[in-house]
Amino acid sequence: MKTEKLISNLEIQLSELETLQSVFYNPGEIKLEDPTTLYEIKEFIENTSNLLPPEIDLTINIEVDSLKFQLLVNLSHEYPDVAPSIFVRNEKLNRIQSGQLNKDIKDYMENLEKGEPCIFTAICWLKDNSLTYMQLSTESKTSSKNVEEPPCRLWIYSHHIYSKFKRKEILNQAQCYNLNGFCMPGKPGIICVEGKTSDCNDWWQLIRSMPWKRIFCKVTEEFNGEEDFKKFDKFEEVGFQSSSARGTHMDVGELSKYLNNHNCLYIFKDLFGVEPKLTNN
Repeated sequence: MKTEKLISNLEIQLSELETLQSVFYNPGEIKLEDPTTLYEIKEFIENTSNLLPPEIDLTINIEVDSLKFQLLVNLSHEYPDVAPSIFVRNEKLNRIQSGQLNKDIKDYMENLEKGEPCIFTAICWLKDNSLTYMQLSTESKTSSKNVEEPPCRLWIYSHHIYSKFKRKEILNQAQCYNLNGFCMPGKPGIICVEGKTSDCNDWWQLIRSMPWKRIFCKVTEEFNGEEDFKKFDKFEEVGFQSSSARGTHMDVGELSKYLNNHNCLYIFKDLFGVEPKLTNN
């Protein structure tokens, strides 16, 4: 619904983005996930379109003492009245350091005074604090990993998964945490991970700290032993696009077949609220 407040928020976002682009002007320093988003927002503001525009997703590449960081930013339509969603990536950070860094910057941003643009504030915080996480001790965390623990399986439901960055990170982090399962991009997006409980939980904490419109864990399966637990031999991305417009919606029939082939068709109703329909095609 078009309101004066929504228009004001979008105008502030465009102004802040223009300022960011004037500072990060070198090729590759700042990248919009979908450049057409700006045109759709301008059309909405200028009343040439009544379609609610997509949210702004951008990646800012920052260098701190020769170390390269990627700042993935999502601006909801409510920003700056709500905090932006931010995720930081650096290939030299291990999973524990990365998880702590992303938790801390998220907490920091959520505690800022609302109503003012704050992406530069996030960049300054990252420049001032990022190197601290390079030396973060992981000794206590590592020792706890040696304790035998039961496995679990998480079923994640997202409003959509389109971003190539997110898809790559979901895959990379699953491999880093030695998890099996799959990620199905599209609308909606479905992710399943299975492995040690602590590894699944650490992976989930990291992934959900990324910018998402809506993502949550629908089902957690816990096991006392490893008998009949493993459903997947690796973690992979699977694609079941339907023939709908833009080809971004998933084909639930193909997903049903995939789940059935991995002996977990029972989860379909929990994910979608309806019984699956298998065909012989």
